[in-house]
Amino acid sequence: MTSDIIICVDDERSILEGLNQQLNRAFGDSFLFEFAQSGEEALELIEELNKEGMRIAFLVTDQMMTGMNGNELIKKVETVSPQTKCILLTGYAESEIIEGLSNSNLLGCLPKPWESASLIALIQSGIGHS
Repeated sequence: MTSDIIICVDDERSILEGLNQQLNRAFGDSFLFEFAQSGEEALELIEELNKEGMRIAFLVTDQMMTGMNGNELIKKVETVSPQTKCILLTGYAESEIIEGLSNSNLLGCLPKPWESASLIALIQSGIGHS
């Protein structure tokens, strides 16, 4: 059993359920999966997992959420979990979203609705660099 984790963050439960299905189908037991419905909840989860010595390999987050948006979350994750690679899901123009995200932990930005194969490929590309 691995201690590598993928955290998915979205304020819509149906999106989290879809991510759970896609990631489980693609990666099965290769990762543990955690889910949060806000940036704040995700940061609390990251803090808990860090204390337990768990490694957060990837964070998949929506851009537009109540409270903290995806950009803000990614910037905070870079500070508290610098090894975590991030993927941003958005229904908005990519150039507007990734502006100001010049950090090294952003793997990519996918438009909503995303192609499952694109998400899986992005995570696979980050596995060697995580």
